[in-house]
Amino acid sequence: MLLKLRIENLALIDELEWSVAPGLNVLTGETGAGKSIIIDCLKLLTGEKSLLSFLKNKEKTGLVEGEFQLSGECWERVSRLCQERGIEEVDNPFFVLRREIRPTGSTRQFINGALIPLSLLKEIGENLIDVLGPHDHQSLFDKKIQLKLLDSFGGLEQHVLRVKNAYENYQKLLKKKESFSLEELLKKKQDLNRKLFEINAANLVSGEENEIDNKLNLARAGWKLCDCITQLRSILSQNNPSILSSLSTLHKLLCTAEKIDPQFGSQAISLEQSANRDLLELDRLVEDYFSRIEIDPDELEKLEQRKNFLQNLKRKFALSIEEIIQLKNQIIDEIAQAEKEEKLIQSLNQEENLAKENLLKEASLLSMMRKKTAQTLTSSIQKVLKSLGFAQSDFSISFEKKDKISPSGQDDIEFLFSPNPGMPLKPLKEIASSGEAARVMLALKTVLATVDPIPILVFDEIDANIGGEIAWNVSALLRELSARHQILCITHLPSMAAGGNAHFKVLKEQDEKSTRVLLKEIVAEDRLREIARMLGGVNEESVRLAQRLLLSATKEN
Repeated sequence: MLLKLRIENLALIDELEWSVAPGLNVLTGETGAGKSIIIDCLKLLTGEKSLLSFLKNKEKTGLVEGEFQLSGECWERVSRLCQERGIEEVDNPFFVLRREIRPTGSTRQFINGALIPLSLLKEIGENLIDVLGPHDHQSLFDKKIQLKLLDSFGGLEQHVLRVKNAYENYQKLLKKKESFSLEELLKKKQDLNRKLFEINAANLVSGEENEIDNKLNLARAGWKLCDCITQLRSILSQNNPSILSSLSTLHKLLCTAEKIDPQFGSQAISLEQSANRDLLELDRLVEDYFSRIEIDPDELEKLEQRKNFLQNLKRKFALSIEEIIQLKNQIIDEIAQAEKEEKLIQSLNQEENLAKENLLKEASLLSMMRKKTAQTLTSSIQKVLKSLGFAQSDFSISFEKKDKISPSGQDDIEFLFSPNPGMPLKPLKEIASSGEAARVMLALKTVLATVDPIPILVFDEIDANIGGEIAWNVSALLRELSARHQILCITHLPSMAAGGNAHFKVLKEQDEKSTRVLLKEIVAEDRLREIARMLGGVNEESVRLAQRLLLSATKEN
């Protein structure tokens, strides 16, 4: 609740301090006395836009400060908002909100002396105060708030929690699946299998390259040796003339020389015969060696092809043969991991389908229960609306199915109202008359009093265009509502003024130089005279009527 409101240098107020009472606080005063100014100042604490023109003295800072004490869900929300923004100064349900408007036009906001952004002030204000008057933002205009209140009215919190849990579980699975792509995984697996097949088909053996090189070197050397031996054979015995055939001619010539000079011929023939024996032995050696040389052209070609194949494989993988053999084991491990991931994706798909089915089931169940609750809520609100002068009005709660289920379910709901027969049902925010809007809000707040967490309700112009029995019914509902909420109500109706737990009169004082607004709590005789004034003027008859109104209100309280 609001304990105290302090205002300085705003509009027509020099300085004002208001100690607000629990329950129903009524504000009365002459037309133009400045009652709405006080409400406008209060709205500054909810984050409403400020204007430099709102300063009374343009050279001084204006301020509005409210002392609050909260409990229950409202305090939990405000405390959580402050914690999320790192505001540590708010550690108990008693706190002070302050807003300053400086001569430059800028504003500053504080909670317990700690500077806070305007956005936080707005969030806190939305949880503290509902101003039900012309052109005001009201929490019940928000479809999200409407849905929350509907759920609270029906006691559906556990069902909402089940939908939220089902939604979060489903989203968690979807997010987990995002880290896997079955298409990419299958493509990767296909590529790995292709590489593995290619490596397996190569039949690689460790050290094979060195063995092939050795065999090729020997094979290539064999060809050279064979060519050399062939030429030796030709020189020794196969050419015409060959060395051996030439020795035969040489022998004949030496024999002729021996006949002429036996000494020379004998010595030359001896040397020729020795050379012939050696050359014959050399020829036999060459022939024998040649017969033992083995050359396989097909094997040589195979070795060359294998070597080229291995070279191409190394270029393709950009690895050595030993590294490709190691890669094979790595690929086998990766294929095994890919198969595990594939099974995991299949399992996640099954879990996702089950989670989706569960979410749809829970959301459908919640939707059914909401529609049932909406019927009860609609009936209760229509009864209250009739007592507030809307005898032929219509109230309804529309349901639309969302394209996608959210943590709050699949329902997009909105409160609709039509004040007169033949007029279409419209959203609450489209109600043209501010007086009608305030009374509809009163009806809603009355029915939802037990589940609405906003502690402070401000009614401005709720008495527009009503009187008699309806005015008394409005007053009775305000008193009923004040059992669960602190209410500030500006009124021109004596029956409503009589119903307040505390009565404050707004006064305007003027002199030649200035005008100022004052606020005064009135009791006993002063209150009686104020209600009599509201009845048409202070006289004996109006005072008696004022007494009866106060007595009736006291009995009802």
